[in-house]
Amino acid sequence: MATRQRTGVVITPPDLVGVDWPEWCARLGLTTLGLHSGGGAAHDVLAALGETRHAAFAQRCAAAGVELEFELHCPHDLLPRELFAAHPRFFAQPPGAEARGPEGNWCISAPGCGELLGANARSLARRLRPSTRRHFFWPADETGGWCHCADCAQLSAADQSLRSTNAIAAAVRQDDPAAEVGWLAYHSTLEVPRDTRPAPGVILEYAPFGRCYEHPINDADCAENRRYWQTLTDLLTWFEPSRAHVLEYWLDSSYFSGWQKPAQKPRVAEGVLAADVAAYRDLGLRSITTFAVYMDGEYFATHGAAEVEQYAAVLGQA
Repeated sequence: MATRQRTGVVITPPDLVGVDWPEWCARLGLTTLGLHSGGGAAHDVLAALGETRHAAFAQRCAAAGVELEFELHCPHDLLPRELFAAHPRFFAQPPGAEARGPEGNWCISAPGCGELLGANARSLARRLRPSTRRHFFWPADETGGWCHCADCAQLSAADQSLRSTNAIAAAVRQDDPAAEVGWLAYHSTLEVPRDTRPAPGVILEYAPFGRCYEHPINDADCAENRRYWQTLTDLLTWFEPSRAHVLEYWLDSSYFSGWQKPAQKPRVAEGVLAADVAAYRDLGLRSITTFAVYMDGEYFATHGAAEVEQYAAVLGQA
């Protein structure tokens, strides 16, 4: 059976100030609203999500006919830092360090670590319950958070991450056999794993952070995008394209503002958005969203909504 075609935006709870995003997504013809709790490893995910994690917000989205899901950097929820004193073996050994530390991600080679990640992800999934039945539990938002112990040294960051996601999916699917869990290809994991295959229910989430927005993603003459495009096409030999998910930055004011306000308009060259969407669709990708962080009521009062409306129009035509 063909998977549903999804289009949408990913925002943070503060972006709801002055904007009824569920209603606006519906009016623009976007199917899906994603909630992001913010970057950084140490934040309290559930506290950052606020009212968006409660049933009343889910009902608002459902009443508008919009799907709701959550995309979260949650290493501290998956491996609580207070466990370090009693169970340091679960924690990552940074590159060049002689000992493990409580920062970063975890040691997926440690016996029992995968089971612990899975149990905590299962608990988080029970609290959030995305209507798409897709779960996005991301590792730390940093490049050096993976383990370099003797057992993990032979594993790439992508392999460590995918092994972790496989363990999470196995646990989450105990409650919902149809659930899907995204493996995030982003930053240090934006590469093909060397020897780890995705487990049942694990889908690709491709987030081309740092790509060039002066040229289309598949522009062979762009040195940066050529690398990102090759990685994506290689990854799609490991993951089912029709179930894969793209998380872009076309509308991410926070990215184009250097994560500091006042919010700036995204800077994407003319024609790049449409060319990108066409390229993704040609690969068989049916789920495409973009961050739209900092796009709150103040942003739209200052800059207008032309970029969002253009995005919705391009996705609606593809």
